[in-house]
Amino acid sequence: MSIFYSDQSNLNNKKIGFLLMNIGTPSAPTVKGIRTYLREFLSDPDVIDTNFILRWIIVNLFVVPFRPKKILPQYQSIWTKDGSPLLAYSRSFVEKISKKNPTFKFEIGMRYGEPSIEEGLIKLKEANVDKIVLIPMFPQYAQATSGSCIKKALAIIKKLNIRTPYEINYSFYEEEFFIKCLTSSIENSDPYKRGSLLLFSFHGLPERHIRKLDKSKQYCLKDPGCCEKLSEYNQMCYKYHCHYTVAKVVEKLQTKKPYKICFQSRFGFDSWIKPNTTDVIESLPSKGIKDVAVVCPAFVFDCLETLEEIAIRNNEYFLDSGGTNLKLIPALNDKDEWVDTFYDFIYKKFA
Repeated sequence: MSIFYSDQSNLNNKKIGFLLMNIGTPSAPTVKGIRTYLREFLSDPDVIDTNFILRWIIVNLFVVPFRPKKILPQYQSIWTKDGSPLLAYSRSFVEKISKKNPTFKFEIGMRYGEPSIEEGLIKLKEANVDKIVLIPMFPQYAQATSGSCIKKALAIIKKLNIRTPYEINYSFYEEEFFIKCLTSSIENSDPYKRGSLLLFSFHGLPERHIRKLDKSKQYCLKDPGCCEKLSEYNQMCYKYHCHYTVAKVVEKLQTKKPYKICFQSRFGFDSWIKPNTTDVIESLPSKGIKDVAVVCPAFVFDCLETLEEIAIRNNEYFLDSGGTNLKLIPALNDKDEWVDTFYDFIYKKFA
């Protein structure tokens, strides 16, 4: 899904700037680096969408003073010689895709941390591109991810008085190139070949985030199958996007292997969309399922949520519950097929 703004005429063979946006990462696996990142991340009203005073109290009195030290080992366990895996894979992806067309200029913009969305937009402006395309690198749209990135980018465009025409690509969960790449990465992976069950683990959200997009207030999470079929009320629903992605991947896989959909990264005391990944993983061994492959289609680049939360922490929960083998299927990262088809997608859509 994309939206077009400003004058789009006479752009053939012109220089196009692409801002590839993601959530972000701490600058270093240190208490200070994590504290700075968490304060910016959790202060975003699109993430903790409560009133300002309550959000400030939660972030500054309960989370930021204590959580960085607690989760420090998690970041340290995945940090590489090139730094944060999310940023390292993003840079490698940009390096590869930039070689495909000299008239395309690519920049990374992290919603929180560095390199920031503002830095990316300034570089595109200084490069004198003829058009800017804002692309959140999240296949499925959500207020807390794609929505927040887009809102921030538009605010900066206004602040910096950037008059370059721009377009927005809101999602690509339904695009054939994404479904094909995801399917290929699954079926060619050793975890999938060995596993007796395929688990699709998406990033979770508070239920209120998706309820807010249901203008009818009568459909979302009230109809038992509301997330499994398209309606006039759920076209921008994150959970519907997730179910659609899985349905298309399973269809293309043409396998009889069982699968489940779940949602990870639950935080706080609010009700989050279900089922929860950890709850599902801990329940599988008692059902005789001891070997599981996990894929995380909400993340195109491996990061803390895949490399630590799934591959390490939830693997430990699985083993403690009687399981034998839980393995992560790597994200698309900088694989050549993913880079090539993503380029084809943006060329056909925006060039």
